[in-house]
Amino acid sequence: MVEFDVSRTVVREALRVLTAKGLVDARPKHGTYVTERSRWELLDTDVMRWRTEGVPDARLVRELDQVRAIIEPAAAGIAAGSRTSEQLAAIEAAHDKLIASFDDDDEAAHIETDVAFHIAILAASGNELLERFEVVLEPAMQARHRLALRHATTTSFLDSHRAVFEAIAAGDPDAARERMQLLIDDSARDIAAIVGA
Repeated sequence: MVEFDVSRTVVREALRVLTAKGLVDARPKHGTYVTERSRWELLDTDVMRWRTEGVPDARLVRELDQVRAIIEPAAAGIAAGSRTSEQLAAIEAAHDKLIASFDDDDEAAHIETDVAFHIAILAASGNELLERFEVVLEPAMQARHRLALRHATTTSFLDSHRAVFEAIAAGDPDAARERMQLLIDDSARDIAAIVGA
C-alpha cells in the first residue's frame, strides 16, 4: 500500500474484484494467494483484456482460432439466411473500411475494421448470444493481429473476407459457412507458422 501510495480501501476493492474473477482467494491464517488457472474466469472481459495487453499470449490466440472455427462459420451461415439489409450494409461497410486500411497502410485501423467485420457478421446472425461473443473476439483478435498482421498476404486476406461477404449477400448459408471456415483455417495456419505450433 505504501509502495503504490494507495489506501487500504483501494487494496480491498482490488482484491474483491480479483477474487470475483477467480484470480485470487483469501483464507484465514493462509492470507491472500493467486488461485490455480482452472479457477480463473477466462471469458471475463477484464481477464481477456489483461491477457491480450502487451506481448500477445500465443496460447490464447491459438485457442481463439479453435473457438472461432466452431462459432464463426455457423454465425456466417445463420447471417446468410437471416440478415437484414441494414446488417448486410454494416458488413459491407466494414469490408470497405478494411480495404481502405490496407490501402492507407494503417495498422490500427486495419485491426479495428477487421474486428468490426467479424462483429457485424455475429450481429447479422440475429442471435444475441452469438453477438455477445464479441467480448471474447475483440481483444483476442487484436492480440492475434499484433502477432500475425505482418505475415498476412493482403490479396488473399481481403479476398477471403470478400468471399464471406458475397456468400452472406447472396443468402447462401452453406457457402457462407464454407467460406468463413476457409478464412478461419487460413488464420490458424498463419498463427501455427508464427508460433511454431
